[in-house]
Amino acid sequence: MAKKKKKKKSNVVLNIIIVLVFLAGAGVFLYPTISDMWNQYRNAQLVSKYEEAVTELSDNDYDRLWKEAKEYNAGHPVNAIVDAFEEEDTYELSHPYDRVLDPNGDGLMGSIEIPKIKARLAIYHGLSKTVLEKGVGHVEGTSLPIGGRSTHAVLAAHRGLPNAKLFTDLDQMEKGDIFILHILGKHLAYKVDQIKTVLPDETSDLDIIEGEDHVTLITCTPYGVNTHRLLVRGVRTKYVVEDTKNDETIPQKLAVVDPKRVLAGGAAVLVVLILLIYLIVRYRDKKRKKKQLSERKEEAESDEK
Repeated sequence: MAKKKKKKKSNVVLNIIIVLVFLAGAGVFLYPTISDMWNQYRNAQLVSKYEEAVTELSDNDYDRLWKEAKEYNAGHPVNAIVDAFEEEDTYELSHPYDRVLDPNGDGLMGSIEIPKIKARLAIYHGLSKTVLEKGVGHVEGTSLPIGGRSTHAVLAAHRGLPNAKLFTDLDQMEKGDIFILHILGKHLAYKVDQIKTVLPDETSDLDIIEGEDHVTLITCTPYGVNTHRLLVRGVRTKYVVEDTKNDETIPQKLAVVDPKRVLAGGAAVLVVLILLIYLIVRYRDKKRKKKQLSERKEEAESDEK
């Protein structure tokens, strides 16, 4: 009897270990997908929070933010370009750049929407490691992304991060594709007119062109090698309102749902997954025991003969 209890306990422990190993393996396998979904969800939440803050601005504050941004661009008629991916640990924003176009005081200056690759990402001031791990960084030294003649804003993001796609699919962009900047309640549309692959120190394509309004999206290339820079440039075009609800990813749709409901749904899915694994393991255990019992019965019958 003691041996049976001990064996039963051993089987329970083994089943628990199997479940834990399975969950750990599934976690490792699903980590990139789940992390990217979380990053999409977080970005969509930040964008929503930013847009809400903009609507709550007083007329005076709203006008002041636009005036400061325009004055900043007027005072920087030439882009001062740095490599967006030098990854300096000591990167700090300069003043007054750190204050302009920041309605929330949290470093967000707006968001970018790229329908072709289903991306909707927050745009932050500067190129710190923290910024580039979670969203799009505005390259300090280039025009602020508010549009206008003789401006050229440069926005950078990583590709191939284990926890977020960001600009991973930027190489799918083609001439004629549209991307939209959402800045202080305004929607600035840009049509891709130039795509180039250059070395990190080749920056002439990021210069301001007199009288023109450009925004360039920049990321590393080739994928995983990162020796060059992919430049996707857009020229200002008319903004056309389109229904993009059906193009939103699941995390982007969930971002407008009460977080408590999202957490409750996630917990429910996890419980169901664990229960399912437990039932599978238990079924296999019963099947194994039934087979052992059948083998013992056959052995006993054979011994009797």
